[in-house]
Amino acid sequence: MELKRVLFVYNSEKPGAEGTARRGGAWCWARGIEAELTPRRRFSMAEVDLVVAVGGDGTLLRAAAALYPREVPILGVHMGSLGFLSCCNAADLERALAAVAAGEAILERRLRLELIGTPHTALNDVAVLGTAKVRFTELSVRAEKERVYSFAGDGVVVATPTGASAYALSCGGPLVHPAVEALLVAPIAPHRLGIRPVLLPTTSEVHVQARYPAEVWVDGDPVSELPAGEGIALRAADAATLLVRIPGGEGYFSRLQRLGCCQ
Repeated sequence: MELKRVLFVYNSEKPGAEGTARRGGAWCWARGIEAELTPRRRFSMAEVDLVVAVGGDGTLLRAAAALYPREVPILGVHMGSLGFLSCCNAADLERALAAVAAGEAILERRLRLELIGTPHTALNDVAVLGTAKVRFTELSVRAEKERVYSFAGDGVVVATPTGASAYALSCGGPLVHPAVEALLVAPIAPHRLGIRPVLLPTTSEVHVQARYPAEVWVDGDPVSELPAGEGIALRAADAATLLVRIPGGEGYFSRLQRLGCCQ
C-alpha cells in the first residue's frame, strides 16, 4: 500500500486520544506523508490512503460508515477500552504505521449490512427494538422468501460476522469467525421458548416487520422510527470495510480470550 495521505480521526472525549493522533501525525510528517487530524464528530472523508481511528470501536464504526462505499483501509487504535476491532493500542501506533508504510500490513475484508432504501450501512449490526417507552414489540422475520419466525419480545438484531461478538452475542448468538460469510439473526429477549438465533447465507434478503411501533438502530445509533405494520429490508452491502492488521498482532481468538468471550 502506497502511503501518501493519512487521516487521523480521534474521539475527543477519550483521554489521550488527541495526543495519540498528534503523535501519529508527527510520525507521518517526519516521513513526508501528508496527515490530517480531526475529531470524530465532525469530519469529512477526502481522498486518503489510510484512516487511523483513535479511541475505541465506536470511533472506528463511525469512520467506517463515513467511508462507505470507498474501501479505504482503517487502522484502529484503542485507548485502554475493549478495542475488539482495533489493530493496536496507543503505544504501538508508530510500529503499526511503519508496517503499513513498508507494505507489511494485512487487510481484512469485513462484510457490511445495507439497510435497503436508505443511506445506512452497518459493520456490526442493525437492530429493531421496541420503543424506549415500552421496550416491547412484536416482529416477523422473513428470509429466502419464507417466514423464519414471528415473536413478541424486545426486538431482533441482524448482525455480520464482525457484529456476532457485539450485541448479538449478548442475545445468545454464536461467535462467528469474521472470515465466515453469513448473516446472523438473533432475537432479543423473545417471549417464547424455542426461538433461537439463526445463520443465513449472505445472498439472503432479510425482512423484519413490526406489528407495534419500533425503532431502528444501526451500529448502536438510532436512525429511524418504525410505525406499526411497517418493516425494513436488509442485505449484504456491495462494498466491504477493510481493517488493518499487522504481522504478529493479536489474533481473533486471542482477542476473544482477552475479553473473556472464549476461555
